[in-house]
Amino acid sequence: MHYYDKHGNPLETPVRFLVELDTVTKVKSGPVYPVFSGASVGFNFFDGVMYAFGQRRASFDVWAQCSLWNWLLPTVEIGLGTSDARPDDGRFNFRVKAQPYVNVGFNYNFLYKSKPDYSFYIGLRAGWSAFSYDILAIQPGADYYKEDGPTDVYGLKSTSFYGQALAGVKVKIWKFISMGWSFRYTFNLKQTYSEPDYQAWFTPGKGRGGIGATFSVIFDIGRKERKPEE
Repeated sequence: MHYYDKHGNPLETPVRFLVELDTVTKVKSGPVYPVFSGASVGFNFFDGVMYAFGQRRASFDVWAQCSLWNWLLPTVEIGLGTSDARPDDGRFNFRVKAQPYVNVGFNYNFLYKSKPDYSFYIGLRAGWSAFSYDILAIQPGADYYKEDGPTDVYGLKSTSFYGQALAGVKVKIWKFISMGWSFRYTFNLKQTYSEPDYQAWFTPGKGRGGIGATFSVIFDIGRKERKPEE
């Protein structure tokens, strides 16, 4: 009740003053895009750049990804790995001629409520590769292969199962074209060898293990709009 006006003078009749409280709509915590909200295909060329600067091993892959709610992103990567490297100060030559690998997994997009033009994600992959390789000119004093040498070993075979944990970003460049970067930690799950004394120095897809990176050009397909507000 108000008993005085704005100048401090008494009112003849008290006035009731009501304030209507503002109501705040509860923010939705769930997805704001349809279940299937688009797809992407990409080409990872990071190792190609490194190869051009003298790294003599590389894994190249193309990949496809579908978007569920712009939140979960199942992914398949198919590629080829190759090596003609001379590590250990040139004490051996490790050769792989364009052998295949496959990675499957998913990404979790933290920016699932934002436009699909940009994303920040973490992900997991399971990888497989079956390949053959040669080890040439193993010299005395090599750390990786203990030989009296020089020795050449041809036609070795290996099958590898490995995992990857990753984090990355995607940024729109122009219309439906984006670029993506990721850092990956690759770890061995199981690897078998036809000759255990001559284990693979490099594995297609897995590389040398440990920390690695990807750099991809990405093409978005069939992107969906946000769901209407309820």
